[in-house]
Amino acid sequence: MIEFSIMKHSHFHIIPQDKAPKILNLIVEIRQGESNKYEYNKDYGILELDRVLYGPMYYPVNYCDVPSTWNEGDNDPLDAVVFSTHPISPGAMVRGRVIGIMEMIDNGEEDYKIICVNNKDPRFDHIDHVDHLAPYDRKDIQTFFETYKIPQTGPGTVKIGRFLGPEIAYEHINKAMEVYKKKFKSD
Repeated sequence: MIEFSIMKHSHFHIIPQDKAPKILNLIVEIRQGESNKYEYNKDYGILELDRVLYGPMYYPVNYCDVPSTWNEGDNDPLDAVVFSTHPISPGAMVRGRVIGIMEMIDNGEEDYKIICVNNKDPRFDHIDHVDHLAPYDRKDIQTFFETYKIPQTGPGTVKIGRFLGPEIAYEHINKAMEVYKKKFKSD
């Protein structure tokens, strides 16, 4: 009975993906510029401080959970990064327009990052593919994810692969929504 009540009130379970896979409803976990690593606690429906990053680092983009999805690779919801002119407050919902995906292996687990732009930010209206981002934007997220765990776990924990376009991202999103439906028995 408790689990049903928590599921009924958890943002992770009640926020639909009504325009997926092109537009995602995202929950911001970590705002651009933060060194605090928050995780959305799916059981309690609240952000929880997971840790403070061990080194002098900060998130170069807003980092989000994708509700109503499940990644079998790391047994967690899909992750997304959202480019926006300004940082977005943790816990806020933002609509992210999917422009691609970054291949990533974290501790041997597939943990790809869906790459989005803030669909409500007119400064990103012209960007519809990851290749249209400025080269340093892609390099910033690649470098961040390759190095952010080094002070904590040592080098080699995270491996970054290719940046791929939105069509490949849509495939990952659709699969993760299907896995979520099976796992949580939703219609």
